[in-house]
Amino acid sequence: MVSTLLTKNYYINRLPGILINALNLSKHFLLYFLFLFVYLQIVHKTQISHKQIITFALWLYVFLLVWRIFVFTFTKQALKISKNRQPVVIAGVSVASIHFKEFVESHPEYGMNILGFFTDKTNEKVNVLGTFDELIPFCQNNKVSEIICSADKLNKDDINNILEYCENNFIPLKVIPDSAGFLGRNLVTTFIEHMPLLALRKNPFDEATNQFLKRGFDIIFSLTIIVFVLSWLMPIIAILIKLSSRGPIFFIQERSGIRNKSFKCFKFRSMRTENNAEFKQATKNDSRVTKIGAFLRKTSLDELPQFFNVLIGNMSIVGPRPHPLKLTEEYSQKVDKYMVRHLVKPGITGLSQVMGYRGETKDLYLMKMRVRMDRFYIDNWSFYLDLKVVYSTVLLIFRKDNNAY
Repeated sequence: MVSTLLTKNYYINRLPGILINALNLSKHFLLYFLFLFVYLQIVHKTQISHKQIITFALWLYVFLLVWRIFVFTFTKQALKISKNRQPVVIAGVSVASIHFKEFVESHPEYGMNILGFFTDKTNEKVNVLGTFDELIPFCQNNKVSEIICSADKLNKDDINNILEYCENNFIPLKVIPDSAGFLGRNLVTTFIEHMPLLALRKNPFDEATNQFLKRGFDIIFSLTIIVFVLSWLMPIIAILIKLSSRGPIFFIQERSGIRNKSFKCFKFRSMRTENNAEFKQATKNDSRVTKIGAFLRKTSLDELPQFFNVLIGNMSIVGPRPHPLKLTEEYSQKVDKYMVRHLVKPGITGLSQVMGYRGETKDLYLMKMRVRMDRFYIDNWSFYLDLKVVYSTVLLIFRKDNNAY
């Protein structure tokens, strides 16, 4: 019950798809079984093994996921064919309110029947039922169950009259801002006294719990790799780099970090050193790449020193890949909302990498897709998503990746 309340697993404001169902259920299960394991460690009175608990959890997860998908799919289809839709009117004609009507009419599963608009101005584009003064009598005579207001098109007196009627008759009143075109799904509402403030983009790491969870995972994971892997592997790679070509063991480059603050990003050197060379992305069959460097890049071992960046705190295990400063300067002018990817710490691996958008960006489309994946990651972050990206990254290391060169 506690885990259900914390994850809001049964809070429904729309009919979610398979992915949203899976993510919501995963958060609930992770929290529930964390409580269970802690409880079992405290009481020490159980004849059930950890293996049996995990097996039971996996089967229960699959069963509940299938059941939830079935219920939501059935509900959605039932609403589509149902003729019992709630009568709704819209007060005020705007681009946003017209778009809202068109969307609802093409999605009958929302269960709304838009009767028409009320406005004091003549409008031939929509079905005008009357003026604002005629709205309340119409609602009384036609048993309207909900009123949608285009707030920018009503004056204060009109809004107060509609609000008073709705409150006295238990009718929901909802508002469509005329700026709805740039308001995303991740809109966050906060209040200072009685004044609502709308944040246009939700940053999951504004919450202290998420910060603690992600930073804790970063520290534990990076320390584990440094102590148990890099402690013996780093000397071997260092010797091979020195034998392959002249130059330093590490390649240190200024890259764009959180809030576009630059930091020194560490990598094992995989190319021959060139004096006063301008920045240039690595390309397929690049002559600058050494033999050992080609192996390091193919297996992503050249990225291992970035675990020190994670431990220091200027990178994370998972996040948008950090770009060189020149690349950031170039593409911030070419790609819409490019700088949004700097709202969080850059990562050793990221969603865009496991989705196939790693390595060289040969054309603008590839960079746009990379940024799109990065923005999706930020808007939809969860600890489960981080674990999934890490798991997918490990699988990619052992598979042939044509973009790794």
